[in-house]
Parts: sequence; C-alpha cells; structure tokens
Amino acid sequence: MKLYEYLVEGVKHFTLIDPDKSVDYLRIAKLALDAGTDGILVGGSLGIRESQMAHVVRDIKTIAHVPVVLFPGSLTQLTEEADGVLFLSVLNSLDPYFIIGAQVQGAVLLAKHFPRLEAISTAYILVGDGGAAGFVSMSRPIPYTRPDIAAAYALAASYIGFKAVYLEAGSGAPQPAPPEIVRAVRKAFPRILIVGGGIRSGEAASAVAREKPNVIVTGTLAEERPEKLGEIVKAIKSGL
Repeated sequence: MKLYEYLVEGVKHFTLIDPDKSVDYLRIAKLALDAGTDGILVGGSLGIRESQMAHVVRDIKTIAHVPVVLFPGSLTQLTEEADGVLFLSVLNSLDPYFIIGAQVQGAVLLAKHFPRLEAISTAYILVGDGGAAGFVSMSRPIPYTRPDIAAAYALAASYIGFKAVYLEAGSGAPQPAPPEIVRAVRKAFPRILIVGGGIRSGEAASAVAREKPNVIVTGTLAEERPEKLGEIVKAIKSGL
C-alpha cells in the first residue's frame, strides 16, 4: 500500500521521534509500537545530519511493523531508508526560503538521490505557540482564537494542490490546537489532515480525534513520558 493511501484511511496515531533530543530512540519506538501507534515520524528542527538520520531510521525499521516517515527540518534530514517523506512548505513563514526556497533544493535532491521515497506534499501551518519550528522558520503562528484564518490557509493549500495539511501547535506547546480550529481546517481541506503539538492527555487526544483528522501526532510526550502513549492511542481509537 502506498503511504498516501495508508494515511488517508481513518484516524491514526503517529509518534514523532527527534534524534537530536532522544538518544534512547529505540526504546521510545518500541514503547510506541507496543502502545499501538500507527506510524513513526522521524525528524526535528535542529542539529540532525544525513548520516545520523539514516542510522536512526534504519534502526527503527528493524523493529517497526508500521511506516517510518521523514519529517525533515532541513535538507540534511533525508534518507532512502524511510518509507516516505512529508515534503513540507511552511505556509505562514515570513521567509520565502521556508515556503519555496528549501523545497526547490529538496526537490532536486529527492529526484537525483532519493527517487524511491514517496513524497507527500504537505502545507505546514503553525498555530498557537508555534514552538521551535515557528521560531526557526520565522513564522507568524495563527492565534487559536482565529480558526477562520487557519481555514483560509487550509483552503489555499487545497487550491494549490497539497496532498496534506499539517496543523502544528509546536513541540512542547502548552496547549494543543483547540477543536474549533481543527474543525475549521478539516472543513476547508478534503485530503490528509495531520494535527500535532501539545497533546499530552487522553482527553486532549480524544477531543482532537472527534474532529476527524487523519493523523494525530505526539512527540514531546513520547520523549518525556512514553508510558502514557497507550492512553493517547486508546483515546484516539475510542474517541471516534
């Protein structure tokens, strides 16, 4: 099954592993898999080399029975060891480099050196706090109080032709994107919707799941309290 077809079916949980933060990434991956996660995202905003990414993905794939997908924060975070890559464009960045500059360079790299990787064109929309990703990408995150603006960005992503929207509250965000903003984006964007950032409890995960995104991502929780992943996954599956 193609990665796109896998992502578009139902509501799934993905665990985000940042190799720059998680030296014990295999333990986190195993706990996530045991908890029932539907996939692993690998990537981060800072400090990851191509060789490091290849090593981490290769290790995780030795134990994973689910897709392992790249979530690149830079051009150095590509490897053909993965099952696919979220080809990200930060729509609300103030710097054209993060909207199209890096993507032009990345497209050439993918075509020449990583042709096997399935690329999912993804509009990355930062909301709320925005976290490290918002800071590094020089973005202007959309306030939680303006679901209409988030929906407008998602509608633009749909008309442009993106296969996915990633609604990101930011790594370690104090609060997840509220249901109202997820609902507005879901209504505006008919394809894959990914929601991440600030989801630390079963209750929060369930609230997001009820708005029918395709993927719910937890990252900081997996690093700090991986034993809670089972609660999150169960809440997502039972909250539908």
